Amino acid sequence: MSAFPPERTADLAEIQQKIYWYGWCIDHRDFDALDDLFVEDAIIHYDVPMGTKKPWPEMKKWLPNGLQLFRVTQHNMSNPMIRFDGDQAEATTYGHLIHVQHHKDDSTSTMHHHTIYRDQWVKTGGEWRIQSRTLSNLHMDGPVHGRDKVHLYQVPKPF
Repeated sequence: MSAFPPERTADLAEIQQKIYWYGWCIDHRDFDALDDLFVEDAIIHYDVPMGTKKPWPEMKKWLPNGLQLFRVTQHNMSNPMIRFDGDQAEATTYGHLIHVQHHKDDSTSTMHHHTIYRDQWVKTGGEWRIQSRTLSNLHMDGPVHGRDKVHLYQVPKPF
């Protein structure tokens, strides 16, 4: 792999920080903060069990309902590999995602999800934003229980 030219250093840092920011916002369920991450008509595809594919405005409405099954989540984003082509970029990032459910019988379960995020980025208005994102499944370890068996959380509640 060749070194990035100095003029790309700021672009590289911006995209990396936004990749990490996505995980932070999802875990804190701050979906409004993600409006600045995606272009308005971005297509998000969670190509995983119980996943979906929607434009960002619809995905933003879907996420709270999907994540309320989990008392807490932690989206660890790592190894972002970024390739630039003018004002466009591609990023591939590993995700190690942890989802904890609190059951109605007071027990808990944890699902570890190993994924790959594939993003198409565009520089618009002087900032990098995602125009498409696909989350692909590598491996899932642990169960995910339905709403009839777990407490629902609108906001995360650490133990």
